[in-house]
Amino acid sequence: MKKILVFAYLRNNVGDDLFVVELINRYSNHKFYINVLEEKYGEPFKKYKNVIIQKVNKENFEGIEIDSYDGFVYIGGSIFMEGGKVYNLDDNCYQFIKTCKKLKKPFFYISSNYGPYKSKEYFELSKKNFANCTDLCFRDKYSYNLFQEISSVRYAPDAAFIYPTEKIEKEKNTIGLCLIDLEIRDTLKQKEKQHIELISHNIDTYMQEGKKVYLFSFCEQEGDENVFQKLYQTNPKPFKENKIKIIRYKDDIEKFIEEYKKMEYMICERFHSLILSCIFRQNLFVISYSSKIDRVIEELDLCEKYIKLENINQIQHIPLTDFKLLEEHKLEKIKNQAQKQFEKLDEFLDYKSKNLI
Repeated sequence: MKKILVFAYLRNNVGDDLFVVELINRYSNHKFYINVLEEKYGEPFKKYKNVIIQKVNKENFEGIEIDSYDGFVYIGGSIFMEGGKVYNLDDNCYQFIKTCKKLKKPFFYISSNYGPYKSKEYFELSKKNFANCTDLCFRDKYSYNLFQEISSVRYAPDAAFIYPTEKIEKEKNTIGLCLIDLEIRDTLKQKEKQHIELISHNIDTYMQEGKKVYLFSFCEQEGDENVFQKLYQTNPKPFKENKIKIIRYKDDIEKFIEEYKKMEYMICERFHSLILSCIFRQNLFVISYSSKIDRVIEELDLCEKYIKLENINQIQHIPLTDFKLLEEHKLEKIKNQAQKQFEKLDEFLDYKSKNLI
């Protein structure tokens, strides 16, 4: 049994918590130590016998006793944003990984993308950092292409593609919406009014067509539930009549996903709502707020038609005929490729099983 310290963005956020659950399930015969800023962020993982939750006062690489662990895993998506605040890539991070290499303690980055970044200094520091880590598997080809000359850098589709999908039973005439709050995003907040109007109009239309509407909150801290309040203020009647059901993620990833995977149709604005809807065989339509979503759609050919939030004024209605199901043969190919996110960690932790997590 090896002792592994896990770094992740832990804020009761579906995507990042799902990553960690995959990790600790896959390597159930090893011990994982997870640092959290607040105890509530450790709740989703307390039921696992191979996990130890450690409360910390700040999330960075200072003060960590490298010799106390056999290895380190940083699993997460947008973890290389210049100016990021959680375990950010800075000089402390570089020195930490450099010391890990010197002490022969492996350090793995899993399922990330690079940027946005502004300065040459940040990019050069990134190259030095990546050259010293044991393995870095990006989840998009754009990021991989930036650093492909570094031997430790690889590419595979996002790790969430291999989340188990057996026993999927759809609830008939259902449509779910996974929405983001534009008010907290400087480049998109001017589109907030149009966004709420579009979503409210479409919810009304879907209900008139006999659909049961579900709203899914992936992360309260990032404002998902603020969107529900704005929709309520725009048209409170369906909320008061309980015609709209709200599903909130708190600390039970399996329970949340049980509700999510029942949907026949999904409007996806969050990155991992797109991926979950692909693997759960849902008819989906994407409203993209970020280049990371655009890239995964285009690189993996996930859907033919989607809209960028910056162009939201160009549409008024999203007909059900625009929702598409990812072809099964494409999905199986992607899932097989996504297994490679864990390829080098599999070798280190002597993972033999050919099954999914």
